[in-house]
Amino acid sequence: MTAPTPPPTGNANLTTLVSIGNSLTAGYQNGALYESAQMYSFGNLIAQQVQSSYAQPLVSDPGIPGRLELKALSPSPVIEANSTMGQPLNSTYAKPYNNLGIPGAILYDITDTTDFAAKSLARKNPYFSLVLRNSNFGKSILQQAIALNPTFVTLWIGNNDVLGYATSGGTKGTDATGKLPTDANVFGFLYNQVTQALAAAGAKVVVANIPDVKDVPFFTTVGPSVAAVLGPNMRQNPAILGMFYQKNGEIVASGLVDSLGLANLNILLTLTSSPYAALLGQPTDKFYTDNGITPPPGIDVSKPFGFHPQNPWPDALVLDADEQATAAAAIASFNATILATANSSNDFALVDINSFFKQFKQGKQIDGLTFSTSFILGRLFGLDGVHPTSQGQAIVANEFIKVINSSFGAQIPLVNVSSVPGSTPVAKINLGEFNMPVFKGVNDLTFIF
Repeated sequence: MTAPTPPPTGNANLTTLVSIGNSLTAGYQNGALYESAQMYSFGNLIAQQVQSSYAQPLVSDPGIPGRLELKALSPSPVIEANSTMGQPLNSTYAKPYNNLGIPGAILYDITDTTDFAAKSLARKNPYFSLVLRNSNFGKSILQQAIALNPTFVTLWIGNNDVLGYATSGGTKGTDATGKLPTDANVFGFLYNQVTQALAAAGAKVVVANIPDVKDVPFFTTVGPSVAAVLGPNMRQNPAILGMFYQKNGEIVASGLVDSLGLANLNILLTLTSSPYAALLGQPTDKFYTDNGITPPPGIDVSKPFGFHPQNPWPDALVLDADEQATAAAAIASFNATILATANSSNDFALVDINSFFKQFKQGKQIDGLTFSTSFILGRLFGLDGVHPTSQGQAIVANEFIKVINSSFGAQIPLVNVSSVPGSTPVAKINLGEFNMPVFKGVNDLTFIF
């Protein structure tokens, strides 16, 4: 049988497609890296559309670590980490992988030549060793990418340079102090270093920018549920002044609740805080015992959690208004650098993921399916609240393909998103019946980004 003719790619040559990035590029999904999700990584989907060979560091299901799985949806979603671990499937592949997305990678990691096995140990992140494997291929992600003599590169990096700060509630960072997002000047220097090396290698490059943290379910799921609890409690008990939370070690009251019972909070609560939201108003030290932390001076865990200034919502579980502003400023700066790079040469083009994801807030129809940024029901993001589902990856792949077509005169067909399996079941329930998710068997590794 005659093989189908590859589509015209204009002045872009996708024969050797290489993808550089982090978990979003790797095809990491539902808190893990596993084959049945990796096969739908956006890079692999693009390669399939142009019939190019594309090697990935495949891991057998249920992945490393065991993926998050939806065990029940009603009355509350029950999400459980699979207790078994997958195994690498093609670690003996004779060249660097085409997919060089490493979950947890920041921009600095792209050029860093530190021993990647040591880095995996130091950062409790197995993916550096899993993806890079052999220093004979190159000691850095960039070196391994260039060793493949790429004809075309996708570069989507920098998310973790702000996301690490945001997901920690502003308590950790990637700058020199370890407390803030990567410094803007450092980001600009490193990004230019990477893109200039790719340009010198003769590859055409499509870069993608960084989405707003406020557009992912990791930050938009728990807050409304907490508000729904907070409002009735405040109306029934005037002694409850609001939800108290820590802000850089200080105790702050959340403020008032309007007549509809919705909190007037300019704060975002992390998805990882969901086990503690159910304990609001109860005497509890669960957050401290779960994390092996001695309660700080002045904390009295016999007081009602979150409703009393002596037992406030922990700083690590909330992104307050100032922290949101810090994250927003970093994203704006990083995206300005990425845009300047995309505009610097006809060999570069930009996928504006930041603007694109905002289109899903109220729902967006694609190939007969409705997608939104709602947790689980929205189909776009998986159970960790940050990473796209398989269908979400197909949507991202199509945005890259559209840019390749418009910028380089290609005629690559789009992926039919409805032909890609959904990662989580969508039940026919109303959002009003959607209660706080319960996570079981989740460890720190599950929430690598």
